[in-house]
Amino acid sequence: MVTITVGYIAGFIAAAIFVTRIWAPLVMTFILSGVLGDRNSAATWSVAARSLERTHWPDILRSDSVKTHGARKTVVLLTTLITAMTMLIAVAGIVTPLGIYQTLALSENVQTPFKYLLDTSPFGVGTPPRSNFSFNRICATGDLLSSMPIPCPFSDTIAITSTDGNWINASYPYGYDISIPKTTLDIYSSGVGNDTTISNYFDIQWRQYMITSDPKKNLNNGSLYLVEAFRGMQSLGLNNAIEPVEGLIVDTVNGGIGFRNHTVPPGFQFGVTWEEDLLFIEPETVCVDTNTTLDYTIAAGINSTIPIIDLVLTDRGGFVNLNKTFPVANLTNPQENQDLWTRAYKAAWMANAYTMVWYNVTNPHNDATGQSAFAYRDTFLGKEFPLVESSAEGLYTSFGMDATFNKHLNLDSDGPGNSSKPAAGGLPNPFKISNTNFTDIGMLCAGAGDGDYANITNIYVHCALMRGIPQRKDDGSGIVFEPGSRWSQPLYTCASSVKATIKTVSFIFNGTHELSNLKVSKVQPKKYSDPNSLPLWGVENTNNEYTLGGLSMIWGLVSPKHENHPNVSTVRQESLYLTGYFSDFGNTGFTSLPGWENLPASDFYHLAMESAYTVSGDAGSALDYTGQNNMAVWARWQKLSNSTATAALIPNLIFTDYAAAAVVGTKGVLGPGNAAAQNLVPLPVTPTISVIRYHWPFAIPAFLVIAALIFFTAVAAIVMLCRRHNIGRLRMHLNQLAPGRIFTTFLSPEPGAMSLSAEAWNRAMGKLVIDLSDQHPFGAGKSDMPEKSTAVTGY
Repeated sequence: MVTITVGYIAGFIAAAIFVTRIWAPLVMTFILSGVLGDRNSAATWSVAARSLERTHWPDILRSDSVKTHGARKTVVLLTTLITAMTMLIAVAGIVTPLGIYQTLALSENVQTPFKYLLDTSPFGVGTPPRSNFSFNRICATGDLLSSMPIPCPFSDTIAITSTDGNWINASYPYGYDISIPKTTLDIYSSGVGNDTTISNYFDIQWRQYMITSDPKKNLNNGSLYLVEAFRGMQSLGLNNAIEPVEGLIVDTVNGGIGFRNHTVPPGFQFGVTWEEDLLFIEPETVCVDTNTTLDYTIAAGINSTIPIIDLVLTDRGGFVNLNKTFPVANLTNPQENQDLWTRAYKAAWMANAYTMVWYNVTNPHNDATGQSAFAYRDTFLGKEFPLVESSAEGLYTSFGMDATFNKHLNLDSDGPGNSSKPAAGGLPNPFKISNTNFTDIGMLCAGAGDGDYANITNIYVHCALMRGIPQRKDDGSGIVFEPGSRWSQPLYTCASSVKATIKTVSFIFNGTHELSNLKVSKVQPKKYSDPNSLPLWGVENTNNEYTLGGLSMIWGLVSPKHENHPNVSTVRQESLYLTGYFSDFGNTGFTSLPGWENLPASDFYHLAMESAYTVSGDAGSALDYTGQNNMAVWARWQKLSNSTATAALIPNLIFTDYAAAAVVGTKGVLGPGNAAAQNLVPLPVTPTISVIRYHWPFAIPAFLVIAALIFFTAVAAIVMLCRRHNIGRLRMHLNQLAPGRIFTTFLSPEPGAMSLSAEAWNRAMGKLVIDLSDQHPFGAGKSDMPEKSTAVTGY
């Protein structure tokens, strides 16, 4: 579709004027010819000839003045060039304006006030006002939910412990102070000030919360305090976009959230663009193919109680090609090298090894006999191993993440593997493999559990077996389960970590003062000029006095003055990998139950990842992430399940959806909570303005006209300088070529008519009547009266 620009309109107008300039003289001189008749004064013939020769009638009627036979070649050439030049100027007059167009362009940077932007979407409606209750934390000797509380780092809580030989008891004579000590607040707020848009640890808050108190009056002496209260929000997981919501930038292209309390510069008619550096929390996931699949056929008949039949586990190389060497991940410095691939590969290796032993495809190491593991291997590529379908609904037809690594095997069934039920097809299972054998896979993959020391090297890693969306293997629709169709479900093992990083975000705001008009045009990692300009990240150094299960570790951007602080572990690098531990018991992620403390920046990411890794229990979620009851999710996950590289995006997107519903950023251009009356961040913005631009190819005719004009002007100047021609001779030629003068020269008895000036000739001979009604003109004397027209006969 052609866009009509200002230039096109100007061109159309110029074309219309051009046609009018040709047509109007033709019509008017036609009338002039009718009025002129055959008998007029000499001056009348000259004036009429001037008008008639200026039109295109000579060219149309091919009259004498266009006939070149007998004419000097140089004169013919120059008259032809004059005509061509006239046409070129006409073309330039039409074509040149066509290149003009109006567009929007960026102008120079300006400083302008920002204003808070209200979110009217479900995220804005579902986010309560920010509370004045402060952050709080509970520390314990072990797991926070089942161990004895102990004072947190720098806390002034006094605990008196006693034992009866079996149990250790603690009392708090002055109560248990759950508030965050000022020293901790100062350290982990020191890395960035209010003059930057980068959020820090304490700029992150729970989106939903509740106010509670300790009925035993131990915590906070019974006074009120704030805890997390998760509720699902509008799902963004399938949007495949980077979009702002209340308090966040949500990235569902790669996964992750950025923290920003949204403000914009209003008052720009055509919009405005700018950039901000923001703190992001991003998941990183690596998946490895186990090279085994679950294969089955859809049962015939809609009344079948078992939707699938012929369920088997197929060896696609995971058993027959299993390496005998136990994988070992590099855990020397997880902040620099997370080695997620080796962790995930180790999980796949162990899951395959245990499954092989369960099927008696191979043997484990035997300490008593000294027989080495994998002494035999009874399998081949494509070999199928029978399975009994689990009673769990949709286990094989939808998506799932399994931190136990064995749900798909249905180890407790009456079928394969259950040696006590041989009549049901039970296998010998000579090595007594059960669910408990698989429970150590997740821990060995993650590398840290709740009993490990709380320090910067024990980064949070979560591992699980992914059951991808099944792919159809015969002809037919890939999203329709038809009776008799054959399907294959991939099995991957995945390992995920979470990092904090800084990114540069480009914004565009245009339209009314609504969050929907704020767009994110680009997100890219922040660029640093040299290693010393990299951010300095800090994490609590507990000197091994606390375990990961007993302490939610505080982290953040810290000032260089704390780089050597004895209670702060620091790294200067682009990203900080957040700490935490793996547990396959009790850690189901977010639920509808309230939390126990108010440290969102420490707790939300592992709760969100645990939710992503336990999608079969979607408590509090806004979306069925298994796809069992949501076809859009099922189809998207099926596409991503085609390979391990794309499958890794699935837990990242689920993490992002949970994280977006869990927390908000409170810092913006107007400072924390956007409480300032004017910008605290000197942020330049670039307005978009309307400008006139030109497509230069349309100017080619005009350039040709200019070139020709310069050339002919130069030739004329040369002619004048060489004294071969001047204005006087030009005037003489104009006079001599006037028809009235030519007639009077031959018909008047007075000599010297050709040499008279225009004024003298007009006075002396202008009124001499010339009659052209006959074959030869003849003078009819002078007349002081206007001539009457006579009829014009055709030639």
